[in-house]
Order: sequence, then structure tokens, then C-alpha cells
Amino acid sequence: MSVPFAVVMLIGPGAKEVERARDVVESLITYEAENFTLFLVDDVPSGRPLVEEISPQIKQRTVYLKNPRNGKGSGWCAGTTAGFLTALPRVSELPIEFVLKIDTDSLIIGEFSEKVAARFQKLPNIGILGAYQYSPARMKDRSSSPALEKLLRQVTIWRRTPLGGPALQLALFGKYRRIREIIRKAILNGYRLGEHCSGGGLAVSASCVRAMRDAGLFEDPTMWLRTPLGEDTVVALCAASAEFGIQSFEGKGDPFAVKHVGLPDTPERLAEAGYSVIHSVKDHGNQREEAIRTYFQQRRLNFSSDTRGIPTTPQSAARP
Repeated sequence: MSVPFAVVMLIGPGAKEVERARDVVESLITYEAENFTLFLVDDVPSGRPLVEEISPQIKQRTVYLKNPRNGKGSGWCAGTTAGFLTALPRVSELPIEFVLKIDTDSLIIGEFSEKVAARFQKLPNIGILGAYQYSPARMKDRSSSPALEKLLRQVTIWRRTPLGGPALQLALFGKYRRIREIIRKAILNGYRLGEHCSGGGLAVSASCVRAMRDAGLFEDPTMWLRTPLGEDTVVALCAASAEFGIQSFEGKGDPFAVKHVGLPDTPERLAEAGYSVIHSVKDHGNQREEAIRTYFQQRRLNFSSDTRGIPTTPQSAARP
């Protein structure tokens, strides 16, 4: 069974980001070879030949987009929101089951499309699957709740915004009013401030993407640049406002093993547990990024050899 889906990956500046993204694409091709369309969203205002640099082997099904933030705001927070929301209207036009959003420090280590599609089909009211996070206001260092609470006010002052300098929030009209309406509607539909699936790897159903599009939620991707909200929080808000829920899909044998920093477990145990989408491979304990990537690159060679019926080296010999 071939399940069609899309993949959105945001590419930051620097050669290292390109190198990481190339490794992600190679991992996608290994485990989900023919059934995805790739969207590369470039965060460099001047543009780069990312398709040739990252995914030349699948350039016919790679879409290059530029982040409309054009260097404004935070590239790590609402800048990612602008990039993701720019890709989703194009995604909504495809005959797919879902879209996978991943980072350049994510990695694919197993097949996942059938599992994700089956879960969405079983639960059509669920719009987002991934590593569920709930960050109430008391988790001050990592919570989006204080910002969301502030955005619910009709009038308030931001001493500093990601766009620079202070700002007067008048939610009676304009962008602040639209943001407030989205948050209020999400809450009325059962959303709890601070809940989302971790942005290192999450899936959004095609029906949810199209419902968000029809609700006009992609009309201004740069609207969120004045807020400190990342794409994972914003897409959760948008899904909830469109009457779709969020659910964890990270148990043993499920696709997602995603943390904000580092890996949820050792590379060996993640592979043995049957996970498919992992984040972040930048480090785990004493293992650094290069060693982790090398381990999974060797594992991909073994998988490719197995599928061709060619004898492989023992798995233990591939460990860095």
C-alpha cells in the first residue's frame, strides 16, 4: 500500500543546514521512497539553489519556497510559523493523506506513512499527531501560555517583540484582532493554552490542512511575526480553531520519538523500539551528532541491502 503524503522542511542559513537537510532527504528516500512530495522553505532572503543541493535525486517532486518573513522577526520562533504556513496552501492542493513537518536535525529511521494515515482515518476528528506537549504557564522557561494569555487581551503593551522594540496591542482591529479570534475559537473548541505536538516532527492530516485553508488561516503567514510563538504552537491553535484535535502518537512502535533537545533515548533503543521519526540528532548524552548520523547512515545501508536481498554486515558492526 502506497500512502501519498507531503513533507515540509524549513532550511536555515549556513552550509551545515544544507548538509543536515541532505541527510534527512536520504533517510526519507530510504524508508518512504516514492510516495512523498518535498517542500523546502528557504530562510535566506537572497535565495539558494536548495533543490540541487539537497534533493537533486527527487527534484521533480521537490517544491522550493522562500520564507516570506524576509529576515524579519525571529527565525527560531514565529519565523518558522511564517515558513510553515507559506507551504501549507500548496500542500492543500495535493492528493495526499497528511503532511509531515520535520527539522533539519530530525531523521527518518523507519517506515511511517501507513501508520500515520491509518490513525488519521480511524480518528477523523484528530488533526495533528506527534509527541504531545502541554506547557502550562507555570513552566515559565518553555511555556507559550503566558504569551497566549497576553494575546487574549484587547489592550496591552509588549515591552519587546521579535520584530524589535515595544508594541501596543490593540485587538479591536487588524492582526492582533485576528490572532485573538483564532485563540478564542480554539479555546471554545477545547484547546488548552500551551498544548501542541513538538515541531521537530509532527503530522497534520490533509482534511485538517484544507479546513484551515478554507477558514482563511493561511492568508497572512507573517501575521504571527510579532509574537514569540513557534510553528508547532500556531498550527495547534489553527487546527483547534478549525475543530480538529491534537493527539500523542509516540508510544513504543509508534512513529514519533521527538524531544526539544537531544533524543528521547539512545539511537540503538529507538531503532529497536520501532520508531520512525526522531529529533534531535544533534546530541544524546556523550554521543555527538556526527556519530549519531553515522550510526543511522549505516543502518540505512543495511536496510537497503535487505530490501534488495543482498547480505548485510551485522548491525553491531555499524555502531560508532
